[in-house]
Amino acid sequence: MPQIQVLPDLLVNKIAAGEVIERPASVVKELVENSIDAGASRIEIAVENGGQKLIRITDDGAGMDPEDLALSIRPHATSKIRREEDLFAIQTMGFRGEALPSIGAVSQLRIVSRRRDSDCAHEIRIAGDALEPVRVSSGPPGTTVEVRQLFFNVPARQKFLRTAQTEIGHITEQLARIALVHTRIEFRLTHNGRLVHHLRPAEAMRSRIGDFYGREMADALIEISREERGLRINGYVAPPTHSRSAAKWQYLFLNGRFIRDRFVSHAVKEAYRGLMDPNRHPVFFLALTIDPANVDVNVHPTKSEVRWRDSNMLYSQVLSALRDRFLNADFTPTLSLARSESDSPANALPDDGSDAEPGAATGASPEGAATNLSNASNAGLDADDEDAEARRRRIRESMAEFFKRARPVTGADRASRGYGTSREEDRPYAAGSVGTSSGSSERGRASGYAATPRAPLPAPGTIQPSLLDDAEPIPGDSIDAVNPDSVIQLHRCYLVAETRDGLMIIDQHALHERILFEQLSKEFSQGPLESQRLLLPEIVDVSPDQVAVIESHEDTLRQLGLELTAYGPGAIAIHAAPSVLKPERTREFVRDMLDRLADRQAPASTELLTNDLLAMMACKAAVKAGDPLSQEEIAALMAQRPKVERSTNCPHGRPTSLRLTVADLERQFKRTGF
Repeated sequence: MPQIQVLPDLLVNKIAAGEVIERPASVVKELVENSIDAGASRIEIAVENGGQKLIRITDDGAGMDPEDLALSIRPHATSKIRREEDLFAIQTMGFRGEALPSIGAVSQLRIVSRRRDSDCAHEIRIAGDALEPVRVSSGPPGTTVEVRQLFFNVPARQKFLRTAQTEIGHITEQLARIALVHTRIEFRLTHNGRLVHHLRPAEAMRSRIGDFYGREMADALIEISREERGLRINGYVAPPTHSRSAAKWQYLFLNGRFIRDRFVSHAVKEAYRGLMDPNRHPVFFLALTIDPANVDVNVHPTKSEVRWRDSNMLYSQVLSALRDRFLNADFTPTLSLARSESDSPANALPDDGSDAEPGAATGASPEGAATNLSNASNAGLDADDEDAEARRRRIRESMAEFFKRARPVTGADRASRGYGTSREEDRPYAAGSVGTSSGSSERGRASGYAATPRAPLPAPGTIQPSLLDDAEPIPGDSIDAVNPDSVIQLHRCYLVAETRDGLMIIDQHALHERILFEQLSKEFSQGPLESQRLLLPEIVDVSPDQVAVIESHEDTLRQLGLELTAYGPGAIAIHAAPSVLKPERTREFVRDMLDRLADRQAPASTELLTNDLLAMMACKAAVKAGDPLSQEEIAALMAQRPKVERSTNCPHGRPTSLRLTVADLERQFKRTGF
């Protein structure tokens, strides 16, 4: 008796189901894709008990006649391809011919279908190996597929299913992966008779994103559109402030089908480098359109992975599309102020300074006041639009006058105002230390705070030659216009400046770090960084793996202006270091650099490596939180800001600034309803 056996059809279908049908959501995916291929404009999905009891898909597509209905449940029977050449010109969602027979092998399957030109519908039933013949039935044009008791004959698979709530979550995710890109189709999802989603036809993906993930996310997205070298890229990406701790919110579509691709994911991650924390994941919804001949979609049973003919072209196009768009994007986060119960329109105080009760300005109840407020955006309870604009202008003028007259708060001032005193050693700097005069360093010593030694920023007129000096300001609205005369230093850490519509708070270290990173990057692109030889070599203890790192990256380190040599067992000598680093920072930079290189899990490209090291160098050389700045130093720092790309984030992704609008201030001071 031969050892090799031809498997029976039912077992073959069960094996196929193990690859294609993982859970109820897999059934929904396959059946909805069939409905889309049938030209449906409306698809209804009804689910009971998370899909374990019932999954019903109803569409208004082309439908099937009795002959096609009988063939549809046979393995590898499909209307999508006819010959081998069709595999390289696939435009449909499905084409393998495995879905229906695989589903029928592990469930009780019923299909009712009717063509538009037919007088009646027909149905077929299958339950495991029990197949009934096609018979006449009733139903509207289109197709209805009912799947009951999923995995009824495969109890081992049933044990892997989760709760109904978990399974409906997976079904909703599958619906999102389909509905986000097929916006012209109406979808309706119900669970146990309750409506979960009703998605009406939409013109753009942004509307569907709002349906699934909220209007706040949809409104914050940045549109991407590019077509070059036979690849069209459309969709949206989220600002760095909307990044996530997991890569769940990443949706990639190829020719209308959801896929996962490591080349695109890496390109998007690289485009965000320097704009957000490397441990965070960007949010994106991107749809790619390419000639099917340039991609092989027949490499995975669920069609979720593809093979590219030119993956390098794909990578470069996605990366450049996002980088070009980011150059004109404003990533400055807005300072969101928590809205308390008292921040309601009914509690908005009258603008005339009187002590009237909330809601008394119009002689109406709080409900009436709220109604009136809804008819006058950004206006007070007793003011029209013109008065509101005049009030905002007065606030801006008052803010500007405050910034011009701001001076340090001395200990005497604090005592006279009843602030009390506290021990200076209990805090790193004097509370309320505001100001930017040249006496700031004396105030630092008086407060008991020892500022980190550093070279001062060059003052205007004495600034050293820099590759950014002749640069033009970055075009567009990505940089808020800042009044240079209004900038003050707050707590020796932040710079506060007046803008057109409010104020901006800037992290002095993060901004200076970004400026230095851009300077170093431009200098590095033109040749080795300028270095300086040390009068006496600095000795640094190293481990054996760090010695190996130095040898393997010798050329890169030399380009960075570093000259390192062995100094006995377990130590190296630093003979030269980049000029941007101060002597007291050199040892720290080299030590951290070697730790970073030795801890890398995989070899990095030269570009990634140098950018990482340049970012570290800029961080070590930048001013620190707690460093007092003179007015000249602040002016020099702010003069560089408009000339730097991505000035909204430091090279490591932290924001450099926050925006607070006049409208936010008005809400906090109860000057307007919202």
